[in-house]
Amino acid sequence: MKLLLPLVALIAVITIHANQQTVKISPGFFTGKDYLDMSDTEKRAYATGGINGMLVAPFFGAPEENLAWLKTCSAKMSDEQIATILTRYIRDQPDQMQANLNVATFNAMREACRKQ
Repeated sequence: MKLLLPLVALIAVITIHANQQTVKISPGFFTGKDYLDMSDTEKRAYATGGINGMLVAPFFGAPEENLAWLKTCSAKMSDEQIATILTRYIRDQPDQMQANLNVATFNAMREACRKQ
């Protein structure tokens, strides 16, 4: 009996650990500097493509409820507004110049949407 409790605890820990998923974000194709070097048209296209990509995350298994904030926040934004948010975010935080642009886009929108 003395060994049963530690064994059950060990099995529980192993099971919980095995069920946790590690999420790895691909670096994508661009950095913040690459984005700032784009033309205004390219910035708007990238920004809207980034949002569109995030909104289809449920196709890859992301829970719909995790996107509610982004859907609500970006629903009435223009491509120009989204590009402006991303541009400002990168310029205001110099460490974002070398950051992965896909992650910077998410963080910029998350920050902007929290302020609304």
